[in-house]
Amino acid sequence: MSQAPQTPAPAVAIIGVGPRGLTVLERLVALAAKRFAGTVGASRSAADATAETALTIHLIDPYPPGAGIVWRTDQPESLLMNTTIAEQTVFPDSSCSFLGPEEAPTGPSMAEWYLANGGTEPLHSTFPSRSLYGRYLRDAYRRIREGAPDFIEIVEHPTKAESVIDLPAMDLPQSVAESSRATVPEQLVRCQNGTTIVASAVVLAVGHIPSAQPEERARLAAFAELGGGLYLPQGLPAETPVTEVAPGERVIVRGMGLNYFDLQTLFTHERGGRYETQPGGLLRYVPSGDEPRLALGSRRGIPYRSKPICHEHPRRDWPLRYFTKDNIALLAGIEHLDGERKAGARFNDQLWPLILADLRLAYYHTLSQVRPEAFADDPGQLREAIGEAVSRHLTRRTWQETHPQSGEVGAGEARTTAPARAAASGDSTTSSTARTASAARTASATTTEDAARQGRVTREAFAWSEIEEALVPDPADRMSLHTLLNPLEGELFTSREPGEAGSLHEWMLDFLRTDLRSSLAGPTGSPEKALFTVLWQSRLLLKELIVAGHIDRVSIDMEILGWFEGFVSGICDGPPPQRIAELIALAEAGIVSFIGPDMRIEENPDALREVQEAPEAEAETASSGTAARPDGVDNPTAKAKGLTNEAQKPRPEIFTVTSAQAAGAITGSVVIDAASPTNSVSRAADVLLYGMLERGQLTAARLTLDDGREKFLNGLALTSRPYRTVDVEGNVHPRRFALSIQLSSKQWGLAIAANPGTNAATLNDSHAAAEAILDLL
Repeated sequence: MSQAPQTPAPAVAIIGVGPRGLTVLERLVALAAKRFAGTVGASRSAADATAETALTIHLIDPYPPGAGIVWRTDQPESLLMNTTIAEQTVFPDSSCSFLGPEEAPTGPSMAEWYLANGGTEPLHSTFPSRSLYGRYLRDAYRRIREGAPDFIEIVEHPTKAESVIDLPAMDLPQSVAESSRATVPEQLVRCQNGTTIVASAVVLAVGHIPSAQPEERARLAAFAELGGGLYLPQGLPAETPVTEVAPGERVIVRGMGLNYFDLQTLFTHERGGRYETQPGGLLRYVPSGDEPRLALGSRRGIPYRSKPICHEHPRRDWPLRYFTKDNIALLAGIEHLDGERKAGARFNDQLWPLILADLRLAYYHTLSQVRPEAFADDPGQLREAIGEAVSRHLTRRTWQETHPQSGEVGAGEARTTAPARAAASGDSTTSSTARTASAARTASATTTEDAARQGRVTREAFAWSEIEEALVPDPADRMSLHTLLNPLEGELFTSREPGEAGSLHEWMLDFLRTDLRSSLAGPTGSPEKALFTVLWQSRLLLKELIVAGHIDRVSIDMEILGWFEGFVSGICDGPPPQRIAELIALAEAGIVSFIGPDMRIEENPDALREVQEAPEAEAETASSGTAARPDGVDNPTAKAKGLTNEAQKPRPEIFTVTSAQAAGAITGSVVIDAASPTNSVSRAADVLLYGMLERGQLTAARLTLDDGREKFLNGLALTSRPYRTVDVEGNVHPRRFALSIQLSSKQWGLAIAANPGTNAATLNDSHAAAEAILDLL
């Protein structure tokens, strides 16, 4: 008697197995272990029950599961994370709403793992290496895999997925076609190495992907190729081919965010340079001779402010007093935010005044502690004024009042605010701004810039300015968010050289030293750094409100993403203080110079002419194979550090860069775009996503603005949680899910890892997706 063929076990394909894909795997294993435990092997003997596979999970990623490309364990230990050891986890904990009261976590947070493995550094003030986090992720993967029951098979595919195609039912094996799972065709995943996988469900967790270069960057790349220079586009610093840059070459760096500080480390510490601690804790840089010369610039001309986190001042939560769920519910006229009704809050008009009140409270409370002489009278009067302003805002800032039918700047205009201008509008930088705001709001001819500076001032701001000026006589002691974010605005420099009067170099060193001192003083010792704790907590609450659907979608895009995101990043997302101390030492050592704000990179025609007129000399130099420093001395150290012969030969300085606020120009042979890569799906250069978008299987999310125009967003069009994909015709795919960075149309701050003890949205996302997948099987 022949046996009927067994129905193949359902399969799930997870494409991209970095931290986000890893959390999906963890949830699938945990939920499937409970769901199938009583059914697998029911028709078999108990001794043979574990031989039956109930679920196969395919992991597709060319890099090791868990760490992925970003957190590779083979990258230099000197590259640091931007968050502390205590802020990472991939395992649910007791704070997660989806865990039952008796369910235990399936694994440790990074802090627990670190301590269990002998770590001794303070958890809340230590910025670990990227590779250490990668080792935690790899260990988490090992733990998940080893803890999976035998009836769950996990298959690794160290390759890239190139396409995902819906299979017609006729192409399926008969046993599968006859099963209930075939009501929706399964999907065929084709991989770069030729592997094909038939999956009942597919999860796209591809994270950071390559992006097509915009026209201006493509122009720089073409010019570099033509003139013998080098252009390195946006990308992960650990993947940037820095060994192609020769010692002594002038490198023009565009962007002074976190990617820059990784590059700074790769060009200095990783090339043999070292830092020596001087009296007072300052650093001195001792060059190895293999460093290039770095010229730094960006739109604002300054780096992000450093985090006020060090061993003396570990990160701690700050209780928000005014920007709270209760106040938001009151503004919306609903009992609470946990019910079915949504607040529909607008950020600029309703939420920003509450955040601004918390910022003012933290700033002036700290100022009263560290510089009480700054006040002409009792600083408690400021606290009273803040409380009264919030009370009036909660009772008077209704939708009808903030959006009258006529005589108001259009909503589309009011939301196109630059970070500093929108921040400054709630700021009391000048009393005249506040006093003229009322008239400006009722003038139909008000410009967008006026709206940006004045449209966010609440009624109470007028009285606030007078009280603030009376109690804090010196403008330098008052809170100025605009100045904090754009300190170079209005500054003009006649020189960039060290030691010269009117020098940008000296201004930058003073700025960096001040920022470092403030960071080391911590949030309780610096009024400016007290703002960090408020904005950090405000961002966490905003993320929660966005996921829950309590903020108007147009407001999210035009206001939170339009200006507030950049504003928060400038204050909260900077490097550890150590990196600013290193930058100061490099500038003092002559390794680093500064370009200024609004940098403009152009071709250097003189250098290009020289290259074109001397092709023979260039060819002879290029083919000589001589490993030489600019001074002609043979450089065995460079060879030992992997610098190629080509990289050791300085290129012609074919680029020139200028700033309207600093005299003169800087020339260089290399341009590096150190800004973070764009995560817009419409610019995806990834084979998988690009192909799915071209075929209409995926599409960018769209937003209808207040004036009826449609706008494409950076993220994919998706359903609400569990985030099924939507095709170009608007059809929902029941078996295809997307998480990670491409979820940006639904969430905010997706690059930040799941934090333990916070009922993290990313863990809830993975749980919801895993539940939905298992319900399909």
